[in-house]
Amino acid sequence: MDFKGVDICCPHCRGELQQPGGGQLVCLGCTRRFPIVLEIPDLRVFPDPYIGFAEERAKVQKLAAGYPHFDFEGFIDFYYSITSVVPPQHAQMYKRGLLAGVDRARAWLEAWEAAAGGRVEHGGALLEIGCGTAPLLAAAGGYAPRCGVDIALRWLVVAKKRLEHAGVDLPLICACAEALPFREPQFDRVVLDSALEHVKDQAKTLVEARRVLRSGGALFVATPNRLSVGPDPHTGVWCGSWLPAKWTAAIVRRQGGIPPLRRLLSATQLARLLAEEGFNEIVIFLPKIPAGQRARFSPFLRRLVSLYETGARLQISRQILHRIGPLLQAVARNASGDRDRGP
Repeated sequence: MDFKGVDICCPHCRGELQQPGGGQLVCLGCTRRFPIVLEIPDLRVFPDPYIGFAEERAKVQKLAAGYPHFDFEGFIDFYYSITSVVPPQHAQMYKRGLLAGVDRARAWLEAWEAAAGGRVEHGGALLEIGCGTAPLLAAAGGYAPRCGVDIALRWLVVAKKRLEHAGVDLPLICACAEALPFREPQFDRVVLDSALEHVKDQAKTLVEARRVLRSGGALFVATPNRLSVGPDPHTGVWCGSWLPAKWTAAIVRRQGGIPPLRRLLSATQLARLLAEEGFNEIVIFLPKIPAGQRARFSPFLRRLVSLYETGARLQISRQILHRIGPLLQAVARNASGDRDRGP
C-alpha cells in the first residue's frame, strides 16, 4: 500500500494493507485491523513500554482536542501539562532539547553524510526509526521521500504539529522498531537518533534496519555514551550513566518521574553490535554541537561545550572523549543485498 510515497505493509505477516474506510487499515493476509489516528496509522505489534494501548489512546484524544489551539512550542507545554510523570525540571530540560532539535539534526546529517562519503546522487529515501517529535525529518529537506516511525503515538501527534508548523507533510507511522511495516528495501538512509538505547531489542532493531536498507545504503546512529562523565541525558545527573540501574531508578522516582528503560552502549559495544548484525565500514566519531543548539544552553553548559570542542580538535584528548564523551555518532554500511525477505 502506498502511504504518502512509501510502501507500507502489515508488520505481522507483511501482507498487503487496504483502507476500506472507517479510519482503519486491514491486512489482506492475516485480516488484522489497525486504527488510523490523525492520519497516523497505528501498526504496532506491542505497546510502548511506558504506557498501554488504551491509556495512550486516551492521552492522544486529549492531545487531539488541544491540537488546533497551540503553535509547536505551546503544544510542547500542553503535552507536559497532561504528563504528570515528567517532573517540571525534566520537562524544561526536554523542551530545550526539542526546540534545539532541528539545528542539531541538520548539523548531524551533514556529519553523517561526510563520514559516509557523501550524499547519494538522487537525494535518497530516508527512514528515521524513533523519530520522536521529528526534528530530523524537518531538517532533512534534501531527502525524498522521508518517513518517520515511532512506537509512541502521542509523540507522533507532537511531530505532526512540528511538521505542520514547518509546512511539511510527511508519512508518520506508529510502529515498533523490531517489526517495521515495510516489505522490501526502499531506503538509502536509515537513522537511529537517540533511539537505539530505548528499543526493546537492539539486535532485532538493527536486523530490521538492515532489512529495509537498499544494498549500499547507510545507517546513521547517535546514542548516549554509557561511559560519559557528563550529565545523564535522561536524568541530568553528572556521571549518571555510570550508576547502577536501580540507583538511577531511585533518583528519578525521588524527582517524581518514571525511571528510563534503556540500555546504554560504549563505543566498543556499539561497534561490536553493528558488526554482529551484518553492517560493515563502521565509523564511530564525536558529534559536533551546532550554534543553534548551544545558544539554548546555560552559560555553564556553553563553557563546557567550548572545552569539549577544544578537546575534540586535539588527538590525545579526542581519544579520551571517545571513551567518556557524552554522545557517540556512527555510520555503518549495508554492503550486501542478501537478506531474509520472509515475514
